[in-house]
Amino acid sequence: MTRWCGITAVALAAVTGSSTGAQELPDALPLFASDEVLELTLRADYSLLKDDRGQESPERPASVVLASPEGTALTLEAQIRTRGKFRLDRANCSFPPLRLNLKKKQVEGTVFEGQDKLKIVGTCRPNRDSYEQLVLNEYLTYRAFRMVTPASFQVRLARITYVDESGEDEPFTSFAFFIEDDDALAARLGARVFELPEGTNLPPSALDVPSAATVAVFQYMIGNTDWSDVAGHNVEILDLGGIALPVPYDFDFSGIVDAPYSTPDPSLNLRDVSERLYRGWCWDTAQMTSIVDRFRDDRDGILALYREFPHLDDGERRRSLDYLGAFFDGIETDEKAGRRMFRDCRAMPGA
Repeated sequence: MTRWCGITAVALAAVTGSSTGAQELPDALPLFASDEVLELTLRADYSLLKDDRGQESPERPASVVLASPEGTALTLEAQIRTRGKFRLDRANCSFPPLRLNLKKKQVEGTVFEGQDKLKIVGTCRPNRDSYEQLVLNEYLTYRAFRMVTPASFQVRLARITYVDESGEDEPFTSFAFFIEDDDALAARLGARVFELPEGTNLPPSALDVPSAATVAVFQYMIGNTDWSDVAGHNVEILDLGGIALPVPYDFDFSGIVDAPYSTPDPSLNLRDVSERLYRGWCWDTAQMTSIVDRFRDDRDGILALYREFPHLDDGERRRSLDYLGAFFDGIETDEKAGRRMFRDCRAMPGA
């Protein structure tokens, strides 16, 4: 187990951009090198997969059908399994979240080159437009965080036609997105995934302050309280030279997504998930001001991301822009940011 130390080095310079002389990150693999919608067909026995609701569900045979540049179909053999917790429950989602397991040798020369295991975030309830909009909004949430920091999961939007090999269900087509594998994320950032023993927490002092503060402000921006950087809840913890680098994921319980099944933790005394509450630590004021400045600088780009994304319906676009606009209005000045956010910061242990 890594012995976490204090923040004494510039080990994160290349990742966070917090120091001069930062080196460039490696180029993205083909899947994440483009924001174009990837069209594909995913064939599997979905009658079996829809019954695989346990935490240790088996791998099922599947095939991915891609259109080649020559216009012919290219079929990749794969394995697929269900994953997750909340969305895996049949009471919450009729169609389970999936993880695709590709064969590395077979994908050479394709858009999946270099990929192995990939999470698919797809519709929770097929043929319901409102649930497809949730997928698109969560996809944009990942994109928005990537605009703030490269220490973030890469995502790729796809239009997937699901074909049930059992013949029980009719094929359907829906937006989904692939998420970068956590080991690939770690390798790209020159780190390794840290396996936090169950039931234990990191000390907040182990966290890289700029990264942890960036995550906290971002989670406040999107209205997400369903996370913990010290418990590793919906946050991947990476070990970068003895420094803990938190990278968030899973934003469907956020106010910006506002899924119909999402509810805040009752202990937080929030009306619903759209009500913001800052859940970050009480870091140094000067450090927090520099983080907030970064979000102010990125305001136009983040709003343009939602405004110009062609696949959101008009109502969802207006709601998202209004929600984000309220955040940016609330951090317009340091005084406003302090009053809206940092009064609720969590005291450091022993402080």
